[in-house]
Amino acid sequence: MLRNRSPDKYIFLVNYLGGVLTLDESSKITGKELFSNVCKCLGVREYWYFGLQYESLKKEPRWLRPNSKVYRIIRKNNAPLFFLVKYFPEDISTVVDKVSLSLIYNQCKGSIISGGIYCPPETSILLASYSLQSDQGDWAHVDYDSLRLENLLPKTVLEQYTMSRQSWLDSLLGWHKDHEGYTSVESQLEYVRITQQLGMYGVNYFNTTWLGSPAWIGIHPRGINIYQDNMLVPKTGLKWVFIRMVHYTCKKFVVTPVMESASPYIFCMSSLRKTKQVFELAVGYHHLYLRVRSISVINHTPDEFGIRSQEDGEKFKETSEEICENPTAVRLPLKNGNKKISKRIISKNELPVLNEEEEALLM
Repeated sequence: MLRNRSPDKYIFLVNYLGGVLTLDESSKITGKELFSNVCKCLGVREYWYFGLQYESLKKEPRWLRPNSKVYRIIRKNNAPLFFLVKYFPEDISTVVDKVSLSLIYNQCKGSIISGGIYCPPETSILLASYSLQSDQGDWAHVDYDSLRLENLLPKTVLEQYTMSRQSWLDSLLGWHKDHEGYTSVESQLEYVRITQQLGMYGVNYFNTTWLGSPAWIGIHPRGINIYQDNMLVPKTGLKWVFIRMVHYTCKKFVVTPVMESASPYIFCMSSLRKTKQVFELAVGYHHLYLRVRSISVINHTPDEFGIRSQEDGEKFKETSEEICENPTAVRLPLKNGNKKISKRIISKNELPVLNEEEEALLM
């Protein structure tokens, strides 16, 4: 993951779904700078969907922050870096960059095959046929005898039915013939479009306590879900349009609805770090929600990463400032026991209104 070339130069290895990038960078490089360089190398133009992820010493996935010193974090955790989708698009048809589409497609495909996203058997066969069309072309050019079903279908689906290998291949071939003539990009679009209809698409789950009972809170492109009985069907769903404000105080994450008569939703998280992660994802997804509806998509060149016009920035700040307010946090009494933690809370809640470059990377 890290190789020493000189006292001030290191080779960073960044994994992505499709290969590994080798970057010769300064040991003082920040997360923002490394992220920008990775986007340039891969040709990613719609960079706001992605982020750099690493694994902590506790084996928990964490996203690299823009101002963090990458070398220190990686040396401390001794973990590889991954360039992954951080914020999934609400509607894949809004993605115009082929590289971004390919990365989103590969991550959705990997999540479905590994079981990270539950997919019914019938839908999984349809998706597998689109995957074959995207990766290998029309059915007449595919050697079905050499196909490995475990690379196309979830293990749970293969174990659910006592079907022979030939029966699975016949089902795949029947669907594959229907996609004849589809290009790789068209097949990937259809694959992700179907995946978006699945209940677990783009949902980030966190264990929490809600109303005194164990639950999961799910942050996703359309809003915030609350799960209790299972992780497929939410007990309560809150769309962004119905949410006026999100904030947190220590281990409590609070969602305030637009309706003044409605009570706020209060979630008790296991740690302050978890609360911050939930808050950052909520703000990031809300920013993406506003971008799609309020700001026209700009065709960026590689040199324009992290740069947005002042007019767009002002509009973005104006439309998003309400959800990022936290008047309760700044009123916390600064007693000796919680003086330090209160400052951290105030600082974190001011995150969405940092300068435009950092805000762009958060998105």
